[in-house]
Parts: sequence; structure tokens; C-alpha cells
Amino acid sequence: LDIASDQIPVRPGAHYMIGGVTVDAGGQTSLPGLLAAGEVTSTGLHGANRLASNSLVEGLVYGARTGEAASRAAREMADDFAVPAVGSDWESGDGDDEELHLTDLRNALSSLMWRQVGIERTEEEMKDAAEQVEFFETTIRPLLADNCYQCHSARTTTPSGGLRLDSRAGVLTGGDTGPALVPGDAGASALMQRVQGRPVLMPPTGALTQEQIVALTEWVEMGAPWSEGAAAEADPPDPSEPFDLDRRRRTHWAWQPVRPVPPPEVSAPAWSVRPVDRFIRARLDGEGMTPAAPADRHTLIRRLSFDLRGLPPTPAEVARFVGDVSPNAFEALVDRYLDSAHFGERWARHWMDLVRYSDSHGSEGDPDIPEAWRYRDYLIRALNADVPYDQLVREHLAGDLLAEPRLDPDGGLNESLIATAHYRLVEHGYQPVDPWEDRVKWTDNQVDVVSKAFMGLTVSCARCHDHKFDAIRQTDYYSLFGTLYGARPTQRAIDTPARLETNKAALVEAKADIRRRLADAWLDAVDEVPARLAALADPSGDIESPADLAGLPRVGGAGPAEPDGRLLSAWRELSVVEPAVFPQTWTAWRDRWIDDIAERERFNAGRFVTAWDFSGPDYAATVGHGTGRTAEPSPPGEFVVQRRGDRVLNGIYPGGAYTHLLSDKHPGVVQTPRFTIDHDFISLRMLGGNLSFANLIIENYAVPRGGIYNLRYSPKQDAMEWAQWDTSFWKGFSAYIEFATQDDVT
Repeated sequence: LDIASDQIPVRPGAHYMIGGVTVDAGGQTSLPGLLAAGEVTSTGLHGANRLASNSLVEGLVYGARTGEAASRAAREMADDFAVPAVGSDWESGDGDDEELHLTDLRNALSSLMWRQVGIERTEEEMKDAAEQVEFFETTIRPLLADNCYQCHSARTTTPSGGLRLDSRAGVLTGGDTGPALVPGDAGASALMQRVQGRPVLMPPTGALTQEQIVALTEWVEMGAPWSEGAAAEADPPDPSEPFDLDRRRRTHWAWQPVRPVPPPEVSAPAWSVRPVDRFIRARLDGEGMTPAAPADRHTLIRRLSFDLRGLPPTPAEVARFVGDVSPNAFEALVDRYLDSAHFGERWARHWMDLVRYSDSHGSEGDPDIPEAWRYRDYLIRALNADVPYDQLVREHLAGDLLAEPRLDPDGGLNESLIATAHYRLVEHGYQPVDPWEDRVKWTDNQVDVVSKAFMGLTVSCARCHDHKFDAIRQTDYYSLFGTLYGARPTQRAIDTPARLETNKAALVEAKADIRRRLADAWLDAVDEVPARLAALADPSGDIESPADLAGLPRVGGAGPAEPDGRLLSAWRELSVVEPAVFPQTWTAWRDRWIDDIAERERFNAGRFVTAWDFSGPDYAATVGHGTGRTAEPSPPGEFVVQRRGDRVLNGIYPGGAYTHLLSDKHPGVVQTPRFTIDHDFISLRMLGGNLSFANLIIENYAVPRGGIYNLRYSPKQDAMEWAQWDTSFWKGFSAYIEFATQDDVT
């Protein structure tokens, strides 16, 4: 039995009543004048077993409070109060004076209470109870809220007839004419009589449907179950009370599930062209108002054109509509305007207002937001394509994470991905010296925009405490805040996956073929190595003038300090060593090489901290995107094929992360894990071209505009080199390093 989730059958044994009596803090029950304490109540403060409050301490506390309450009530009674005599129909007998046997009496009473009064909860009964409560929550409470609460709830300071129907206590207590219902007896319930027009019809806005009356009858007959402690329209939450999310979700219509609502009966059904019109007519009838006269056709087309397109109708459109006598002329006009490209332009402007669209970040310098117009055009296309609202919301919240994004095959665009651009539409301060403050400011703005645009709520109150009135906890606010706070700004290629993968398979196959052919060619050339080294041994005979020096091979004579000659310079020296001393010379070179490596490692270990090496397991901790970004680091020996000219290779690389191994047209972004800057300098070793960059992104600030934020580097060469940033000013802040191709730089 899993007590955290399973339903637990309860059998009370010899106890008369195991809990079930609800009392307030003073022991008062729902019956005036009746107080209770101890095992009969269900206060549950101690959390003891079963349903009862059988903690001794709890019984003593409530016992004292109950006694004090009874004492106060007794003091308020009149002095001449006397208990009225109670007659008895029992016949007296000779044994009336016999001594009572308390044990027999207790056993008999226990048996009687067990058989007639005791509580027994079974799985089947609990499921029935749950279904009844669900029926109330999904059918009855919404019915009462829609049809009765306007006059009989906390919505009004003076409920009509003194009757409130937003709590079970209010329904049972009733109003000026008594209780509104008798649980289990629909025929005797005043509420059921009123909704059937006896003696007057309720609600005044129109009779309930037969289906609604049947549902109400079923509910009353089953005993009028009501969710414990819930009220569909209770008084506004008391800010001093503990936050109760479930209660708040139940106490306002806006948090209720969407459900079909039958149109009300109205005085002039023929006036309503569509069912929704009957709601308008019912309100007009309730306010004692008459509908306005139908608009003439000139007015109608003007209103429709401005509403749907944001433009006035042309004279030709007006003449065409006014002269169209067909019965569906209005519907045809609506269809034409909905099919117009201007429809998306008109309504995209409203959407753009909600997400505070701008082409720039504001503040000093007002830097542009790259490609912002693509988000604008995305909205226009989506609205003109009648994309469902729920799909648009999903795309805006997490369009980059959808397993099946919405694609535009004609335009070759990943539409879902573009939607997330609204997160980038924030104000960025000009080189903020406190990037924490700036980051909190724009993240709070993102939360504010998302909550207002998609929930119609302001949640800023929950920044400092649970919301005073709405069903929003402080933890809810910071859950969303944390999600957006950790999201990294970036630029993404918005082409469809198919377009991004164009020719990739063919490139992989072609490169594999080139690799095989190169290996064969190099193996065939191994036998030529001694002759080529010998040719480098004494090139002086070819020198006739100083100008010929430029044409001599340089690799063989290069010194160890030169990157392109460290290995061949050793072979150059060994090639002229006498055989007798060759082993010693070889050993000396080997030891020198090992010592040099060890010295460099000791030097680096004492002065530097290695953060990441993308040639090994560290690469798995990176994040990024792009066709050129590989899932695994590249092993040593990877190469790039030269796209132009007679050369085959453009470079052979050590192990690491590269985006151009197939094509330098492939986009790619690799970002390190987030870290706290705790050193004065950060150095990185990289290569690149075509204006690829490495950026140090501090606290997600995505507008490097020089000055203290001039922390970017473009290597502009196809050989590894070191770069260094001075980070002494930024110690203590969080950051990450981004390596990106030209069009994908943050």
C-alpha cells in the first residue's frame, strides 16, 4: 500500500465516530450552540492516524478552548433560564431502579453505533465520492457561477434576498425565505422550484435548459456534494491568510476550465443571427435597453475594412458591396478581407504592440536588433495562414524546442524557430557597469511581457511575495524568471532542416573518397622521403645570386622556434650525423623534446588553469547549434578540402571542435558552460576566417559595443593561435565564451 497515493480503507472499530466533525479554532461546529473537541473532530493538526484528532495535546488545547467558549455562552444566558421538562413515552417498570451495568451498556452502545452510525470508507465509496465532487466542480459550480452568482454571491455587497449560492453553508442556510435546498430531496428544495418557475422563474436572464435542470436535480438528489472548503465566488482572499493556490484557482471564473455554454433564452430570438448574439441580447434585455438599428451598407463596409485590414475601403469596393443584393454579400466581403494580405499586417501590429516590438535595443547608441524584421514578417504570415492560437503560443514560448516545428516549405523557413525572437526585443543599457542589474531588468521585462501577452495578467507583485489576490505564487514567478534568466541570446539560421542539410551527405561521401585517395598517394610517396631529405642537405650549389634565396626550400633548415619546422629541423641534423654517434644524437633529441614538454607543462601548471579542451570529453559540456557543429570533437588529422585552385587540402588540424570541415558555408556556434570569472585574464587558442569570432558573453549581455565590453576576437587565419582578454574588471560575474561563424555571432 502506497500511502502517498493509494486510497486507504478506514474501519473505525469500536469508536463511535472517528473524526468528521469540522470545528473552528474555538471548537464551534456548523450548528450554532454545539461545540466539539477531541476524537470526534477532524482538525488534524497533529496529523495522527485515521481521521480523528486523537492527540492528547490537541485534545487538551481544543478542550480548553471549547470550555472557554461554552463558559462565555453560559454567562450570556438569562439568569432565569430553566431547562424545560421533557416528557417520555417509555413505560416504567419494577427494574428501573436496578444498578446499571456500565460494561454491558458500553458494549451494547458500541455495537449499535458500529451498525448504525460508524463510518466505513471503502475504495468503491471513495471513488463514488470523488466522481460526485468532480461532477460538482465541472458541471454544477460553473452552472451556478454563470447563472446565479451575479445576484447571489460575494460579487455583490448585498446578495438578493440575503441568499448566497457560492458556498454550501450559504445554500443550506438560505436567505429571507429559508434554505435554498434540502440535500437528497430535489422536490422539497426551493432552488429547484425557482429554476422551474415556481412561483417565479430564476434566473431572471432566462430559463435554464432542460439539460441544466436535470444536472441540478441529479446533484441535489445525490446529497448536494460540495468541495470541502471551496467557494466558486468567495470573498476576496485575505492577504493576511496563508497562500492557498488551490482555493484561489477555484475562486475566480478566469481560472476555470473552458466549457461550452448554451445561449440564454431571449425576448426576441429572431433578432439573433448567430448564437453569440443571444448573449448580447440577454444583457440588453437585462439592462432594459433596445438594440441599435442595423447599420447601412456604407457604414458596414467601412467598419469591416478598418477592423480587418486597418485601411478604408476603396470606392470600387464600396460600390460593389452596396450593389450586391445576394443574401451572402456580407459573408463574401468578410472572406475577401480575411484573404487579404493586409489582414495579417493589421493584426500583426496589435501582436507586435503586446511583445513591445522594436528594430533596436534603445538606450544610448540605440543599436539595431539584427534581423528583427523577420519576426514581424513571421507574424504576418502566421495570421494570414490562420495558424491556431495555441500553436502560436507554443512557438513563442519554446519554438526552438518543438519536436515537430512548423515549416514553410515554399519559403524554406523554420517558422516555429522565428517566434522565439520576441525574447530578444528588450532594452539593453549602454555598456552597463553593473550587468547583473541590467540582466535582471530585461529578464523581468520578458516575464512581464509573457504574462501580459499570453495570460492577461500582471505578475510583478509576485517578485517579492505571493500575489495578494491572484493564483500566482512567488515560486511561480521565479520559476519562469529562472527559465528566461538562463536562456542565452544567440542568432540562428532559420532555414528548414532540409535546406540546411543540402548537399551535406554528398560532401561527406566526397570527403571520405578524398581521404582514401590521399592516404594511397602518401603511402606511395614514402619511398621518396630519403631522396627529398637529401636534396635539402646542401642547397647552396643552386645559389647564384642573393635573389635566389627566396626560392630555396625553407622547411628543412627551420629552427625549433618556428612552428613549421620543429620536426624537420631534427631530421635535418640527424641526416648528417655519423652512424657511430647516431644513437647518442637520437637520444639527445628525444630527451631534449621530453624535457621541453615537461618544462612547459610545469610552467603552465603554476601559472594557468585549463578550463576546457574541446578535443576531449570537455566538448560534451558545450551547447550550440548549426549545420557545421559536430556532435563529437574531431580527432587529430581532420582536414579541410580546398574549394578553389589546384591544391587538395587547405589545412590539417589537431583534435578539437571545427565548423568548416565540410564547408565554410555551414553555420556553427559552440558555447562553453557558464562560469564565474575569477581570474584577471582569459586566454584561448583557436583558428578561423571569414570574420568568425570568439566572444566573452558577460551576464548574457549581447551587445558588444566596444569599451569595457570589447571582449571579442577574430583570428583571421587558418592556423591555431593564442588570444587573451583582460577580465580583471569582470571578476565575480558569470559568463560563457561563444565561438561562432560570421552570421551567427550573438
